[in-house]
Amino acid sequence: MSIFADLAAMQARFEARDLLELTDHENTGDLVPSRIEDKLTSADALITGYIARRHRNTAQFAGNTILRDIACDYAFYLLWRSDPPDWVIDRKKAALKQLEQIAAGTLMLDQGEETAAPRPGQILTTTADKQFGRDNLGGF
Repeated sequence: MSIFADLAAMQARFEARDLLELTDHENTGDLVPSRIEDKLTSADALITGYIARRHRNTAQFAGNTILRDIACDYAFYLLWRSDPPDWVIDRKKAALKQLEQIAAGTLMLDQGEETAAPRPGQILTTTADKQFGRDNLGGF
């Protein structure tokens, strides 16, 4: 089961007829959810590879809307066996660009507030407030 997106997210993002056409290789007229889940699992692996550079606990981002959209767009691209349309390729490229931005730290998933897990034997210190800074030198 994928972490960042599921079948419902794919159905909400893409047309039912497109998903049916891309998964029903036997022409039974039924959507094949296992094919979509397989591609979502591949998208999860890719996403985890990018965000693990910045975040140790990648599972904490399950349900993140940015990652859900990236997973859906990448999985939809993977469903095409050959010659995806330009709009599908463009969405895949945009998804990969966002992943690169996440890995570089220019696109934040947690609003920059990830807290590190405590380590055994760590040393905690406190410091006094800054005496000089923009907040306390307003009159000068």
